[in-house]
Amino acid sequence: MKTIYLLLLTALIPATLLWTSCNGDADNNGNSDSTEVTAEINHTQLLLDEIVKNGDFINSKKVPTMIKATDVHDNMNNLLIIDLRSGKAFSEGHIKNALNLKFNGLLDYMNNNNVTIYEKVVLVCYSGQTASYGASVLQMLGFDNVYAMKWGMSAWNSKTSGKWLNSISDKYADQLQTESNPKGVKGDLPKFDCGKATGKDIIQSRASKLFKDGFKPVLITSQEVFSNPADYYIINYWPNSLYALGHLPGAIQYNPKKSLNKDVDLLTLPTDKTIVTYCFTGQHSAFVTAYLRMLGYDARSLKYGANSFMNTTMKENKDIGHGFSKKQVHEYELETSEYVSDGAEESGGC
Repeated sequence: MKTIYLLLLTALIPATLLWTSCNGDADNNGNSDSTEVTAEINHTQLLLDEIVKNGDFINSKKVPTMIKATDVHDNMNNLLIIDLRSGKAFSEGHIKNALNLKFNGLLDYMNNNNVTIYEKVVLVCYSGQTASYGASVLQMLGFDNVYAMKWGMSAWNSKTSGKWLNSISDKYADQLQTESNPKGVKGDLPKFDCGKATGKDIIQSRASKLFKDGFKPVLITSQEVFSNPADYYIINYWPNSLYALGHLPGAIQYNPKKSLNKDVDLLTLPTDKTIVTYCFTGQHSAFVTAYLRMLGYDARSLKYGANSFMNTTMKENKDIGHGFSKKQVHEYELETSEYVSDGAEESGGC
């Protein structure tokens, strides 16, 4: 009898320990905490790992993937041209054989169609900024043949050039700062939980969110920034030699194509303050802003870049360049089509 009792006791002890480990420690009153202990998933790090696996686009020599209007015009037969402007603007004048898509439908189209048969997929919009933002997201997903047309449709024809010609300005050219500002102290990556567990699922989820949210809420004007520069962590995304010539008050210089790597300066960005990125045209900064928003930063892109506040300086200083003028506008042919509204709110970005 004693032998049977010992055998039963030996069998029960492991089972009791297993039950306790799954259901938590019991308190002095015999109540147990049934909370299951699971390892916390670092969604941001998994996402960053996936971006790096896909080529670390923002910190590569490839960025920004932009194509000139002249190259689009001369090579149209090998390109898939996707026009992200409103249906009305598209109907009034677009590039031959271009496909008109809403920005929030772009990801589904890319996922459900074989776009690798084209030499390049060229995104076009009014100014090139929305297209650059979308191209950046798609490049991070691994669509490595996606480009944005420089200056957007503003460079294609004088009839479609209004967005840029009406937005260049010298309004704040006399308020620039020449002394440098220090980067922030290194901290942590932002934290988010999108309910996914793998890098591939996380990056698709984040990309879907960026396309759903759209580009308009990402933009910020030079007037907003100059009115309250202390409210923002401002990234000047120029080479240091050009930064010294004059930049937004409080702006901090980050080296293009390499500084936003985690092992370099990415962790100097704040997770508790709005980040404003700016470049010459607003297009490169749109690429960068997409990357930062994918990672969970509250990042905005300066609308029309430095052209919105120091256009003449850029046109006259050959070291800076990238100043928009009528010289960038071609007179390439525009196709027209019947406009049929689908009843949904028109969109088209910047």
